[in-house]
Amino acid sequence: MASSRLEAGVNLKGRPHIEAVLHTAGFSPGAYIVGLVENTPSFSFAYPIISAKGDLKGAIAATFKLSSYEAYMKDLSIPRDTILGLVDRYGTRLFYYPPSETNPIGKPIKYEIWDPMQNGSDSDVLLNTGSDGKKRYYAYTKLRIRPDEAPYMYVVYGIPYNIVLDRVLPILYQELALLLFTLGAALLLTRLVYDRLFGWRLSALVDLTQSIGRAPEASQASQGTTHPAFHTPIPPPAPDPTPDLGVIQRELYTLYKTLQDSYRKQQEYEVHLQKALQEKSMLIKEVHHRVKNDFQLILSMVRLQSESCEDIEGFRESMESRIASMSLVHQMLYETGEQGCIDLGSYGRKIIELVISLKDTLIPIIIDVQTEEIPCPLDKAITFGLLLNELVMNSLKHGIASTRDTRFTLDIHKTGDLVSFTFKDNGIGLPENFSPEHSRGLGMQLALGLAEQLGGKLRWDSCGGAAFHVDFPLECGVTNL
Repeated sequence: MASSRLEAGVNLKGRPHIEAVLHTAGFSPGAYIVGLVENTPSFSFAYPIISAKGDLKGAIAATFKLSSYEAYMKDLSIPRDTILGLVDRYGTRLFYYPPSETNPIGKPIKYEIWDPMQNGSDSDVLLNTGSDGKKRYYAYTKLRIRPDEAPYMYVVYGIPYNIVLDRVLPILYQELALLLFTLGAALLLTRLVYDRLFGWRLSALVDLTQSIGRAPEASQASQGTTHPAFHTPIPPPAPDPTPDLGVIQRELYTLYKTLQDSYRKQQEYEVHLQKALQEKSMLIKEVHHRVKNDFQLILSMVRLQSESCEDIEGFRESMESRIASMSLVHQMLYETGEQGCIDLGSYGRKIIELVISLKDTLIPIIIDVQTEEIPCPLDKAITFGLLLNELVMNSLKHGIASTRDTRFTLDIHKTGDLVSFTFKDNGIGLPENFSPEHSRGLGMQLALGLAEQLGGKLRWDSCGGAAFHVDFPLECGVTNL
């Protein structure tokens, strides 16, 4: 370490700017210090000594006496109570002009000013009250050695709030006066040219509008109809209307006559419409009932799934497949035209194909459906579809065969009023001591509840893959989840 005036043996290694030079081999500014030689407030910096081979040999440490700034500022003319200051990287005041007892060199600046400067942009303006109690606008900028480094100094210029206000208000009053003058002139000019340009034409348009407005009162007194304005004639406009507002007057009259004709035609359709509404009222009530049940079922599944959801993508896939399975029931009803019943076999095959397509798996899957035609009521079909959806989703996660073609088998048959169905895959099978009650996922727990809702009980085995069985009565009553 080299210094021209320090005694031998003085160790400057602990100074941050010295440490920075030794680590970066580049120029490094320091912070506020009290100099070791003259014991005066100073700003320190250091510069590396590099050999001809590019090796770091040492550092030159120097200080800049902060009192030197006064020589540069003695001829500076600034408004009263305006200040110019320098602050180091730690918020310590390096320089303050004009000097003030409330703002001594070497002390931290006010925190309410330092905090927004430190955390703000490179240059900004803020309004605050200084340590001397005066309210000012403070403009600051940050000085950096390199763009990617933290600032080593802040330059601050503060101008009193009242000086800014005294300079801005006259300009504001001038602009406001000009605006008021322009507005007054525009109003006066409009008043002078109103009648000449379009006043009398507007009067004709207003007369037609008032005639339309008076028509309902006259018709109500004589006829008491539902839409009296369309029963009362109004006088037509002048035969040769003016080319601008007169066209509006003519078109308004034409529009009124068109509305009259439309109203007459509407009356002819109202009887037919009322009859159609009566015929469809029962159907609409049934649709509302079904939709309400579907929404309640969806809401219940969302609440159950969200309580144990750890995988957002899995949550989306499972809810999408469940809602799609419910939607498929209504689509099949619409396509077949049946009132409240769908075939379980066709429905089951479509659910398996739907869930596989939603999963977007790249592995080919063989679907084997062995069933007979079994008409099923809508509510029970939805429950069946949701149960089958959970079983297919489970097989897509755990039942994909690794050494042979993957096969999903659905077997549905009916004996009397009892429907038996089995769904199985040819994967690795179920783990030992498998129990849906203790399954971590919601799917198998939901499958248990859906089987009970059908009026049956879920059974399973693991012979040649995972297999699930449910027997349920076709006429069993159903309640919502």
